[in-house]
Amino acid sequence: MEIILASTSPRRRELIKLFGVPFSVIPPNDVDEDLSPISLTEDLKKVATKKAKSVLSKITKIDEKVIIGADTVVVLKGEILLKPKDTYEAYRHLKRLSGVLHEVYTGVGIVTKNEEFSFVEITKVKFRELDDVTIHKYIATGIPMDKAGAYGIQDYGALFVESIIGDFYNVMGLPIGRIWQELRDRGYEL
Repeated sequence: MEIILASTSPRRRELIKLFGVPFSVIPPNDVDEDLSPISLTEDLKKVATKKAKSVLSKITKIDEKVIIGADTVVVLKGEILLKPKDTYEAYRHLKRLSGVLHEVYTGVGIVTKNEEFSFVEITKVKFRELDDVTIHKYIATGIPMDKAGAYGIQDYGALFVESIIGDFYNVMGLPIGRIWQELRDRGYEL
């Protein structure tokens, strides 16, 4: 079996390697990511599946391939925090996350020759209290600018985490344990 990752994320690329099977990465077409807090889980599943399907249209032979698309957001008190548009928004996200519990949602869409399915994984993360100097220092690295919620748990942002409940890799953008289980439950061996 070969996995095709429908993503441009370098973090997802690193995580997909953990399956230990052949894989390739094909960037998905731009997908409308209109997300609503009211229907967030359904919206994330739809976006992730659209990403996977957009890659399906780019390949000629699916056979034993599994196409995986994903979309990750941070949710704080019902508000969706996407990738920051600028440094001010990055500061605002991090200041609001300081000292509080928030959730990371990742929608995953999987498309194979015979079926498609999707799910959402949710992980709870609590940040330590962050002072302005720390926040500005982190933003100055440029690291938070391409990450939902303006932080990466796998980099300097790990220092901000007081506790985590759930899948660590979900916070990085790809809940690989859940993907592995969902595929195994459907008879796919990795």
